[in-house]
Amino acid sequence: MKFKAVVFDMDGVLVKSESSWEKLHKHFNVCGIENFIKYLNGEITYKEFMLLDTLLWIKAKKSIHRDEIEEILLNEEFVDGAKEAIGNLKKHGLITMILTSGIDILANHVAKTLGINYVLANSLVFDENGYLKPGGIARVPLLDKDKVLYCWSLKKNVKLREIVYVGDSVYDIPVFTSNVFSVAYTCDRNVSKKANISFCSSRLDEVSEHIIELAFNYT
Repeated sequence: MKFKAVVFDMDGVLVKSESSWEKLHKHFNVCGIENFIKYLNGEITYKEFMLLDTLLWIKAKKSIHRDEIEEILLNEEFVDGAKEAIGNLKKHGLITMILTSGIDILANHVAKTLGINYVLANSLVFDENGYLKPGGIARVPLLDKDKVLYCWSLKKNVKLREIVYVGDSVYDIPVFTSNVFSVAYTCDRNVSKKANISFCSSRLDEVSEHIIELAFNYT
């Protein structure tokens, strides 16, 4: 078998929302673009970005319980064919994983629902009574997804060339251009041209079928 693992970005790939962070910004009626630009420009770390974003929410609403966060994030739709895609890959013995700079509350829910083997995502932090605390645990900085995947591959004894990565945005390009086999699940030509193959499709199971063909060198 040519590949061992298929790794998915989450937002816009497995679920329809483009950003779990932006979903929370909209709910609390705040704008985090200034913090985001500072992170992209290297003025702050991703951990500092998470701190500033969560402070925006807490400033807008002083007391935020985990239940409220879960209600917002878990009100989500899967992309068409997501369940079938994961089922097809697992049926053929391929490891599946979510690698996202989104929030693990949603990522863990998606993984459990779809039957995905591994999750790497960022975590919010809560006090002993379940109320949101400023900050978080930055496991997957947006601009370092390639480095995070490489570290995971070493721990799991999986070579990068044995990994298929499915992403949809410019922030997936560093992973696309590493040694993985890259799949752009998007109609954005600027992103697609950086990947090995691309799919401008509304159904994720079409992607999984092609991956399986490649993995087993079907003709």
